[in-house]
Amino acid sequence: MPRTAPRLACCLAVLAALVVSLCATTPARADDRGYPEPFFDGNVGDPSVTMVGKRMVVVATGPQINRAYKDPGHPWRYQHPVLTHRPKWALADGGIWAADIAKVGRRWLLYYAVPVAGLGDFGRCIGVAVAKKALGAFKPVGGRPLVCPSQALVPTAQDPVVTPDLPSRGVIDPSYYREGGQSYLLYKTDGRPSSIRLLPLSKSGRRVRTGQDPANPSTELVRAEGVIENPVLARHGGLYYLFASEGDFARCSYAQTWRQSASLTDWSLAVPTVLLDSTITQGLCGPAGGDIVRHRGRTTLYFHGWVRLHSSKPKGANYWAWNGGEKYGRRAMYAARLTFPGGVPTVKRYLTRSGVPQRVPTPY
Repeated sequence: MPRTAPRLACCLAVLAALVVSLCATTPARADDRGYPEPFFDGNVGDPSVTMVGKRMVVVATGPQINRAYKDPGHPWRYQHPVLTHRPKWALADGGIWAADIAKVGRRWLLYYAVPVAGLGDFGRCIGVAVAKKALGAFKPVGGRPLVCPSQALVPTAQDPVVTPDLPSRGVIDPSYYREGGQSYLLYKTDGRPSSIRLLPLSKSGRRVRTGQDPANPSTELVRAEGVIENPVLARHGGLYYLFASEGDFARCSYAQTWRQSASLTDWSLAVPTVLLDSTITQGLCGPAGGDIVRHRGRTTLYFHGWVRLHSSKPKGANYWAWNGGEKYGRRAMYAARLTFPGGVPTVKRYLTRSGVPQRVPTPY
């Protein structure tokens, strides 16, 4: 063997050790893995995210309501219970879906969709709960729902959801929006066709705003023959943006969309455009359920995607949670920085769980 061979072998060994060290300490990039890594690798369906100083708090769909928080430099930690109890008008069983957390005045509010009688197996209505702190226990307020179709077997809601040409399967996905001194709640009417409605709220955020028609206080913004849900409103450059999820949430084809309008209430000319789907995200399964957060001059979209039960690898293209697949998958939370070049919402980069930017994957 030539004398250079031992030296070459030694150099190769040192180089291999260096590569292993770099791989162990360098956060994975989206293009290294082929897809973005989760920002929170827990079970975080339909995330609603808020900032409390430097602390991040998220609530999400769960049997009662999932909630977790993260301080800078520390891992995510779960915090329970979220609700002190269910309201008397709600059923005792069944998961609470897609809660939304917001600070209104000096109190924290939690809007949630809870099962009720009279609307079928999955019928839900929207209630509101209050707490002094984002990580406190929220207490339901009022003796009736905030939003609920009149067909439900509950006390008449403040918003009875008058939609005679749509199915009466309940209302879900509450989303708080504030503009100036005015508060609003967006929500989805369940079933197909489905719609997104806007309800003006009182200053406290707990009641319908005074002056609204008590028989029909909310306004329909958009309607879809299929499923449109998880509405979130944002404003940029003098225009309104309605972000939503469309398709079957239990499939990888679930997608995040956006619409644009110059009017808060007139979306008749708005055209849905896909922001995220499994192709754009290089194979994430059902990337949607997004929430928009603006903090320190940055806009971030937090959304979920189906991953394997015991790893952060996305589920395969044929995954379907309703077909028993939920036993083998969960929804992790991802984070994407948004910019608006030319008024078009665009993913600039993804964030790792440590907050390090990832490159944006190149679409197939």
